[in-house]
Amino acid sequence: MGQFKNKFIFFGAVHQDFVFKLKNDLIKYRTNPISQNESYGGVAHNVAKIIGSYENTNFLSLQTDKETHKYLNSQNIDFTPLNKKIEKRFYGILIDKHQKLQLGLANTDAYENFTLNSINFKFINKSIVLDLNFPMILISKIIKKYHKNNNIVICGTSPFKVWKIKNNLKKIHTLILNKEELYSLTNIRNIIKSIKYIRLASPDITLVVSNADKKTYALEKNKLVSCKPPKINVVNENGAGDVMTGIYLYFMSKNDSIEKALTLAVAAGALHAQNKINFSFNSLKKETNKIILKKEKFDV
Repeated sequence: MGQFKNKFIFFGAVHQDFVFKLKNDLIKYRTNPISQNESYGGVAHNVAKIIGSYENTNFLSLQTDKETHKYLNSQNIDFTPLNKKIEKRFYGILIDKHQKLQLGLANTDAYENFTLNSINFKFINKSIVLDLNFPMILISKIIKKYHKNNNIVICGTSPFKVWKIKNNLKKIHTLILNKEELYSLTNIRNIIKSIKYIRLASPDITLVVSNADKKTYALEKNKLVSCKPPKINVVNENGAGDVMTGIYLYFMSKNDSIEKALTLAVAAGALHAQNKINFSFNSLKKETNKIILKKEKFDV
């Protein structure tokens, strides 16, 4: 196949997301009345959508319906199906009446069971972004085939999936995880010690680790910086990490410093958590004034 024209190439999930909101306090083992919203989701999709607000991206995933094709195109996402048959998949969350997450449910077997015998795409000097919904064999194939001439970016996706990249850490250029994904990958329940573990395993990797409303860390070479978000009234924390990832990757691709990219990313996550979804760059820049940036002591 010919060369893809866009800088960012995504491999991963795109599907329906369902949000079920309790109207009252949860009563266990009984039917609870809810309100329902649905939208498009999947980690790779969510990150591509953020970058798509600045520039076109390419997205490779399982075949989907015409309505989804049309939606992706409206988000500046050029979609390429990896198969012909439409496989059903979805994600659902239950939140309480105060918008706090109670439970997440993922029907993603379609991704896990997918096989691709050969990969014949031509990628040179691209940022290839993968979530971890596809099986380990396929993820490893993509990493090994393209890591020499491209920038490989991994989004952690889930503590239950991050094991898939453990044997390929040295071939990954950027790894973005939340705290629990980091702990699952390293088997060390301490952020700084876990970051050191990753640095020793892969000396050239750039690592970003988020910790909800606490510090988010970024490691580049032997420089470790952190950003502490402002205290906010959390309205919608679902997807805030993906928004942060998209903003971080976009501004790093423009050769901004890791300090600037991380500050903007944490600010974007904070705005999203306040349900300020369609934020402008000016509002994003204004939010960075509330971020506390710090250079951390770090000795491998």
